[in-house]
Amino acid sequence: MKFKLMIVCLCMNAVAFAQSTLFHKGDRVCFVGNSITSNGEFYHNILLYYVTRFPDQPVTFFNCGISGDVCSGVLKRMDEDVLSHQPTHAVIKLGMNDVMRGLYSLYPTTNADTLAKREEAISTYKVRLDSIINIFLSRGIKVILQKPTDYDQTGKQKVVNNYGVNDALKRCADYIQSLADKYKLPVVDYWTILHDINAEVQQKDSMATIIGPDRVHPGSAGHLIMAYQFLKTTHAPQYVSEIVVDHKKNQCKNAVVTDFVQGKDGCSFKVKENALPFPTSEGQKQGLELIPFVNDLSVEKLIIKNAGTTNELRIDTSLIGTFSKEELAKGINLSLYKNTPQFKQALQVKDTLNKMWKAVSDLRTIEYVEFKFLSYYKGNKDNMPEIKEYLDNLYKTKLSNTPYYKTQFDRYYIVKANQKQLLQDFDAYREDAYKIAQPKQHTFIIKSIN
Repeated sequence: MKFKLMIVCLCMNAVAFAQSTLFHKGDRVCFVGNSITSNGEFYHNILLYYVTRFPDQPVTFFNCGISGDVCSGVLKRMDEDVLSHQPTHAVIKLGMNDVMRGLYSLYPTTNADTLAKREEAISTYKVRLDSIINIFLSRGIKVILQKPTDYDQTGKQKVVNNYGVNDALKRCADYIQSLADKYKLPVVDYWTILHDINAEVQQKDSMATIIGPDRVHPGSAGHLIMAYQFLKTTHAPQYVSEIVVDHKKNQCKNAVVTDFVQGKDGCSFKVKENALPFPTSEGQKQGLELIPFVNDLSVEKLIIKNAGTTNELRIDTSLIGTFSKEELAKGINLSLYKNTPQFKQALQVKDTLNKMWKAVSDLRTIEYVEFKFLSYYKGNKDNMPEIKEYLDNLYKTKLSNTPYYKTQFDRYYIVKANQKQLLQDFDAYREDAYKIAQPKQHTFIIKSIN
């Protein structure tokens, strides 16, 4: 009778526990910005968190980033590339290109013309960013502002240091804060956290950077820090689940425990959690060392009271590890163990989303080339041989000093023919990811090996 009562308590507490979230079922979220948004790794991490944490509340994220873009570019492509997705939310991050980095160099300047152009760039940015916000608000679209990322003007990278760019970005960040206050909008501060962590990293190693060799584009560590900052700022919940097995007092968060059986050398019970742990990867190791991502955002705690002195934990057929009585009583975070069935399931979700993001990357190549280089093309846009001739000539005559353009053109010729299929793949992989993330029941076995 005592065990049956314990199970009922666990289930009731599981139902009572609710997790708040910024985005809800059916939301359509456009991430609007430049190349850092187009790369999208930070928002990939955010979506991965949402799919694994809220598998019953499907949302859709749209990449609306264009490499090299500025506020004026967003205004030009607003209808076709952003509003066409019928967003419920717009998440905006602009500024890195708007400050016109080419106006800055390694050495200070007193040139009046250059200084005037710098001020004009920031003034133009302010006016146009305000216009972008008002377009969304006038249509009832919820806006989340993001301050620019850090430009690494303190690192010892080989690339030319446009000293002063980061100070200009700080001015942009301060202006974004004023807009957030003016319109009462949420704002995510990437500039401060990246700037502070980068300074800390460089105190230990002057050659290190979390921003990247080009001083502009954060690597995986930087993108994980950005995702962390977004999720923490928007009050994303810490717990995947909390399972407590105790003969006297029992509780459960975001999970249901049933079929408890006490044996002479341990116990077993079944658990169905409502969420999955966040599947961290080896490539995120540096970021995980710099921020408490798992402790703050992916706690899957298991607490076992009255266990033996030394105990084996198995989940289904997998041996998770050996734990002392004290460790189990204090609680272990299962998210840290990559051999659990739950973590492996989360990896399957991530693998599926990776396929979706590959399709998105190809789609963004199409948008990049068409918005940046074909907006004013007067020929037949359905005639790929003619377009190829046009773009090849454009590269040879005006753009040959930037091989990136040639790479994007060559990729465009290949993926444009598959545009319809890529759109279908995007929807299919997103649906598959949510299907894979659905909760499963697992058998937990605690065996004393004293």
